[in-house]
Amino acid sequence: MRQYALLMFAFLIGMSAVGATGSLQTDIFRARDLVLPALVHIQPVVKDYNTGELKKQAVVGSGVIFHKDGYVITNYHVAGKAERIICTLSDREQVSAKFIGGDPPTDLAIIKLDLSDYKGTIHVAEFGNSDSVQVGQYVLAMGSPLALSRTVSGGVVSTKDRYFSQEVRLPTGEQTGNFNLWIQTDAAINPGNSGGPLVDLNGRVIGINSRAMMFANSIGYAIPVNIVKEVVHAILTDGKVTRSYIGAHYQALQEMEEYFGTDGMTGVLVASIDAGSPAELATLRAGDIIQQMDGQPVSARFVEELPAFYKKIATLSPGTGISLRVQRGSDTLNLPVTTRLLGDLLGEDFECAGWGFTVKGITRQMQIENQLKDSLGVFVEGVKRSGSADDGGLRPGDVVVAINKQDVADLAGFVAHYHELTLAKTEKVLLGIKRGGSSRLVVLKAAVKEETTQND
Repeated sequence: MRQYALLMFAFLIGMSAVGATGSLQTDIFRARDLVLPALVHIQPVVKDYNTGELKKQAVVGSGVIFHKDGYVITNYHVAGKAERIICTLSDREQVSAKFIGGDPPTDLAIIKLDLSDYKGTIHVAEFGNSDSVQVGQYVLAMGSPLALSRTVSGGVVSTKDRYFSQEVRLPTGEQTGNFNLWIQTDAAINPGNSGGPLVDLNGRVIGINSRAMMFANSIGYAIPVNIVKEVVHAILTDGKVTRSYIGAHYQALQEMEEYFGTDGMTGVLVASIDAGSPAELATLRAGDIIQQMDGQPVSARFVEELPAFYKKIATLSPGTGISLRVQRGSDTLNLPVTTRLLGDLLGEDFECAGWGFTVKGITRQMQIENQLKDSLGVFVEGVKRSGSADDGGLRPGDVVVAINKQDVADLAGFVAHYHELTLAKTEKVLLGIKRGGSSRLVVLKAAVKEETTQND
């Protein structure tokens, strides 16, 4: 009798598992059918200046239609530097698209499909709520991995609040990830999946697939859809995302508890201060612990709490005055700080084809990251091998501050000098550069043939 009871129990458990599997399969099919028709295969042609010459190359990515007028959300590293974009829709029809706006700090971009000659039906995916996502929840990752046709992979949410303590940079060079946490999933995300949707079993987009962990299996990351909603609203309303900063960088208080004697204490630990920043002007220092902002308690004891504090400042309007209550050793200070516009992370690019190198305009953020004394001149992005600049000793990371003893203030001034000397077919060019903390001269033997490859 006992053996019979055990057999019946095993049978009932097996039937229950079959029923659950059947229900799960039905949910997967429904979610697939709701979102897959809105999936877009994106083939942008991007510009690459890193080798010292302008190269155009075709890459692949994914996106998802979120508005009936043909607006598509994708990754900035997919479409942000695109010169030309071709999209394949669910019915295999191809249409062109244009870049509307992007936000490197969150790796998001919006493109708009050209539907003027399209005769098919536009399918739109619905955004969900990433705040309600739970660890262990079933999800689907959709996209075009490795340039293959559209695919669906499944898995679960491994964690909903992943934070990268180390600096994360996009393939396009910008720093990203300071203002948001990431959804981690074991659903397969491969190159080409970037920009595709992460979908719950209700058929709602809860994230945008962004990256996979190199040399690891079943570890992928998506940008939470609530961040996507904020970026979409800003770009479609204002054409861009505007952020403030004060020039302070932070780390988890827990990491330095033993040194500072702050076990169990709340607050935000200042790790470093940018030179010339509002934080430096306010005399904020590394090692300070910010306890209040405008009278409200703030804390980042754990690394997962850091993006919220960065964002708290970033969402203020540039020029806003804030009051920080700071603990410095045994002293408590009240420091007034005025926020400043964050601005572009990287400057515009330019190819000096006749001289064998490429440059960028220097932004405030580039000045800080490269520890430059000021933002005068242009930043050497790449040097062509065996070209004039390479032969003359120019190196990536140099800053050109003068051409033939004429000062160069910015990219516009550099380009004007370059065109003038190129049209004059000047054979030798003297560049004044800064390298590290020293100044030096570089002589280029310039190509004098008429150029036809300048930026359009």
